[in-house]
Amino acid sequence: MRYDLDDLAGEICLLDWGDGLPSASSETLPFYAVQPMMQSKLKVVSVNDKPFSSMAQLFVPLEENPLVLPLPKTLPDPVGNDIKEIPQALKNIQTDWRMGEGQNRASAMSLSRALLARLREKMSGQSAPDGIDLLVTGCEVSLWLGEQFATDLAHCFKHLNVRTVSANKLLGLSGQQFSMCQTGHDLSDNWDLHDCVVLIISHSGGTFASLAVSKLLQAVTKRIFVVTSEWDTQIGKQLRALGTYSHVFSTNISLRPAEPCSVSVAATQQLLTQILMYLAFRILSDDVKDSAGPVITRTDLAELEHVNRTNIEALQEIVGYHKSMSKTERELRRRGRAWAQHVLETPRAWILCAAYVAVTVTCGIPPITAITTQAGLYEKVPQELLYVARALDAAIYIFLPQIMIFCIRLLQCRPLLHRMTGRTVVIGDVPWVAQCVEAFLSKLVACTYSATALAVFSANPADHLVHRMTHRVVRGSLLACGRPDGRLVALTSAEQSVCLSVNQASSIQSLGVTCESITIGHNPHKLPLTAHHVCLQGSRPQFLCEHLLPPGCFGNLADSVESNDLWAKLREDLSNTSKKRIASSSVETMLASLQKDSDGQVSFKDFERGFKEFMPTHHLDRKDLKAVFDRFDQNYNGALSPSECKAILQLDSVSLMSYAQLARNTSPSSMDHFNIQESTERIFGARLINSDMSAKDQFKMTESQRLSMMLYESRIASLQRAVAFFVMFHQMGKTIAEFWPWVSFGILRYRMDRTHSIMRIATTASPVSGANVREKMVDLETKKSLVRVKGLLSKMIALWRQQQVYSSAEF
Repeated sequence: MRYDLDDLAGEICLLDWGDGLPSASSETLPFYAVQPMMQSKLKVVSVNDKPFSSMAQLFVPLEENPLVLPLPKTLPDPVGNDIKEIPQALKNIQTDWRMGEGQNRASAMSLSRALLARLREKMSGQSAPDGIDLLVTGCEVSLWLGEQFATDLAHCFKHLNVRTVSANKLLGLSGQQFSMCQTGHDLSDNWDLHDCVVLIISHSGGTFASLAVSKLLQAVTKRIFVVTSEWDTQIGKQLRALGTYSHVFSTNISLRPAEPCSVSVAATQQLLTQILMYLAFRILSDDVKDSAGPVITRTDLAELEHVNRTNIEALQEIVGYHKSMSKTERELRRRGRAWAQHVLETPRAWILCAAYVAVTVTCGIPPITAITTQAGLYEKVPQELLYVARALDAAIYIFLPQIMIFCIRLLQCRPLLHRMTGRTVVIGDVPWVAQCVEAFLSKLVACTYSATALAVFSANPADHLVHRMTHRVVRGSLLACGRPDGRLVALTSAEQSVCLSVNQASSIQSLGVTCESITIGHNPHKLPLTAHHVCLQGSRPQFLCEHLLPPGCFGNLADSVESNDLWAKLREDLSNTSKKRIASSSVETMLASLQKDSDGQVSFKDFERGFKEFMPTHHLDRKDLKAVFDRFDQNYNGALSPSECKAILQLDSVSLMSYAQLARNTSPSSMDHFNIQESTERIFGARLINSDMSAKDQFKMTESQRLSMMLYESRIASLQRAVAFFVMFHQMGKTIAEFWPWVSFGILRYRMDRTHSIMRIATTASPVSGANVREKMVDLETKKSLVRVKGLLSKMIALWRQQQVYSSAEF
């Protein structure tokens, strides 16, 4: 059984194994209840400031409860076990989502309805035009994942007002008796949160700040949802009380005792990807889609769904298999062990120094002096020269640590001129990956001994890594950077920025030696200045830009320049050529010439005749044109209205081919109402390049896949790089942790799945108090009521003035 304390009002619970009632009198207790348990051997006494209906109803059964997942088994390496479970955990989320019968799909339906209702309120003027549509909040890792999710959703719908804010900041602004100053952030009371949709991300479901915010925001909106690890959490329990529809998303990975987050990060990223695709699908299928400003298309969703499904195979290659190592995992772990040797050279040198000093001092035979004596030179050489031998022995003692480290590096074939100090690891990637991996590695070595301590930093190589880290680069600094796949035109500039940052850091030399840098990415090309590159084996189809460029153009810089010249020429030709659209006058002429039935509708036969007559330059066969026609047939009656015909005629050739491609290249099993249509093409856009299109149109088609490439990078490729970092740094931390019990005969040891700050409960600490949440909820509800009354009064006054104007006009 489990008893959950009241996290809002506060509660004291006493477990009493003695006889009688607690010593405090009932007069000093506002409300208390006693529940006997264990055959009356134990009495549970709870004290609260509100009356109890039945204390027995507050106990939660932990066994045979479908809402409570069992705790994971105790394992010697819980971090490694979490990493191994990533592919299966993500596959379970995908399978549950595609089945369409779980709680996640019910919650997704509720979330989409709430967001669509918010858009309708804006369209009708019931809410402010600048009001926030979706607020994403959380703490630490959850917040970083939420920031990427919010960014992607905003890219898909340019008119959707999506904001991200830390739960600590939100609690500091609205949950304190005296509001906290939000220095450096635009969060303020001007944010209109009334009736907005809120998505809280919390793996534990009990993070202090997120939990307080979930209660605080109920004063301004009831559209609150949470992404957590299981259904039965503190936040989930609060939100289930809001109504009959589901408010909880679950990754179903249960509580993870290991503090370094790996499987929880990957599972949350996967679930947010499913939510993103579902929201985009629902908005595109609704009549309010224009108010959201859709940029994403169904073709983009089809391609994203395909790479999302095949992502499991790529992750399996990264983490390896249960009985054997994959090629990628072997290379990642080899790099992790190599970096661990850099860290372990200090304690190894200590051990060798201790052995040298113990032997030479105990035996009284410093090496140089002993050699000189044994050579028979003691009586023949002047006394002054003996001081030279002793001075050499003294020099050996003075520089013994450096000598030992130098010998270790020689034996291990590692760089000799690295600085002989503590190591610094810098992680560079997109913000959410860099921050999550930094937290992962720093927690792995949090409990290690001082001799193997690490300084861990993270930065964005496409932004501030050069400004924040290059002045700290010294001989032996360790730099690990994730590279976007620059073979995709949408990511070319991003990869070039990353490569430039890595090259700048690797160019800072002292004594001919610089930092040791490793890059991880899907592009197999290795940078000349990096020590190593780990290429991730992707399983996705090629995009058009990869298929159209000459083979091997990414192999070296010269070919890359030639390919850039090719794209520059195509871009110039495209800018000098008008788009293949019919002029407005021609559109009106064609619409007027089309035969219409009694309801003013146009049949496909008449539309086909007019289309071929007025648009002969479009390379669409009858099946393609019928696919586009059916796509715009909103009523499914085999006919189009004049406005629907006009929408088709105003599309350029590339957009028309995109609609045809989507309709003819989708998986039949995914055509139901709940699932997104998955592209089955071996090359995304292959249907288009098989047509007789010019080079300019082919280039424009690659540009049309820009958002699809961006979503692939932010939702799929970045996740694969994050998991690759987890594997490499886990091997690094494990090698360091296993060293200490081996050299100390089991005396010195630590657990790398723990840190010194663990609170022994499944939550994250909060620097902001939630003691005033109850009082502030009342204040927020009062303000909301005043705003509503003010709005009603304004409308009544406006109507009254109109009536007065009409009355005066009649007289």
